[in-house]
Amino acid sequence: MDDTGTSGSIYFEAGVIVLLILINGFFSLAEMSLVASRKVRLRQDAERGDKRSATALRLLREPDRLFSTVQIGITLVGILTGAYGGASLSEHLADALSRVDVLRPYSGPLAFGLVILAITYLTLVLGELVPKRMAFGNPEACARRTAPFMALLLRVSMPLVQLLSASSRAASRLLRLPEGGDRAVTEEDIRGLIGEGAASGVVEHAERDMLERIFRLGDRRAGSLMTHRSQVEWLDLDMPDEENMLRIAQSSHSCFPVARGDIAAATGVLKARDFLAARLATPDIPMDGFIRQPLYIPETARALTLLDLFRHSEGLPFALVVDEYGEVQGVVTPNDVLEAVVGELPDESGDPDPAAVRREDGSWLLDGLLPFDEMCSLAGLGVPDESDGTDGRGGRGDRPGSYETLAGFMLHRLGRMPAMGDALRWRGHRFEIVDMDGRRIDRVLVTPDPERADDVGDDAP
Repeated sequence: MDDTGTSGSIYFEAGVIVLLILINGFFSLAEMSLVASRKVRLRQDAERGDKRSATALRLLREPDRLFSTVQIGITLVGILTGAYGGASLSEHLADALSRVDVLRPYSGPLAFGLVILAITYLTLVLGELVPKRMAFGNPEACARRTAPFMALLLRVSMPLVQLLSASSRAASRLLRLPEGGDRAVTEEDIRGLIGEGAASGVVEHAERDMLERIFRLGDRRAGSLMTHRSQVEWLDLDMPDEENMLRIAQSSHSCFPVARGDIAAATGVLKARDFLAARLATPDIPMDGFIRQPLYIPETARALTLLDLFRHSEGLPFALVVDEYGEVQGVVTPNDVLEAVVGELPDESGDPDPAAVRREDGSWLLDGLLPFDEMCSLAGLGVPDESDGTDGRGGRGDRPGSYETLAGFMLHRLGRMPAMGDALRWRGHRFEIVDMDGRRIDRVLVTPDPERADDVGDDAP
């Protein structure tokens, strides 16, 4: 009878301890799932009428009270588990161990130690590790299931929670710790999520590249998007109409800047289709009547501002980019902004030479007019900053020697007029000029060379 009662008592006490450990696991599951949950997903579910998601969001808006409630529960469960296990199960185990002659002198301490070891093991596995793994596996689902119980516990334990919250805030002020709160989602957070999505296959690599370019687009300036005036086909009003007609006929472009003697002083834009249609009907019709007022923008204008101007422009989607002195530096079109997002597109002339070519050995053959920040992205050189001579946003920096293109970077680093074969190293890469177009750097070969330090020289091996 006594043995039966003792056996039943042991099972009951062991069951109580296991129950306490499972309660500890519930608190761990609730805490970790709420912390790991994405508020955006919970908010979407709440907007669709899910009350449990709304409860989870309400709990997350009061982190001090939530975590105080969790800590109260875990602490009380831990105390009860240790006290109950040490006081009850250890006695029964000591009686069993005392029947062994060798263990009889040490039965009490040994039983206590074994019980504590077993409780600790079960608490770690069932009360911490398994619940947290469940929470990380599907945090929003776990948060929805545990939120109603946590909300009830928070109301029941409100007086004690308020006391603990006030005490923790006072201690934080005493230690001059920063106030907590919701941390705003940053661009780096979004970039990290996109990178994780690409690594897991959820986000296509092409989508990742476009999203990266979109992030950079907001910081890019017109000066880094434009086609420089040295590369622009334009019409000179000081030349005979026949010469200008020949330029139009030999070009595949539809719009042309119009100037007298120098494109830097361009005063208008001609839409070739309208002029040619009228010219067919009236061969002697002058060009002047078809010249439209251009859209002028500063070279420091942001790309998103450009898009807005193009959307609301009543004239041609064609802008002349001017510098601080009012001189035209180049032209920019919606197609230039599009290329900044999707990458290089075939131009109207059908030029077969792309601005960037990846070679089999991992090197890049790049056009000298490639925007500097795009070059850095392609070659994996990180984000340019002011110390590189740019403003860190794809535009010109404030100090002398600032640049926008790869050719400008080479000129800035070399500090002299370049020649074919000149090379330098920067950020673990070797930059070599492999083609010149007169005095202009036409092509640069960029090769990974991580083992050598940065240097400048025309004989860099």
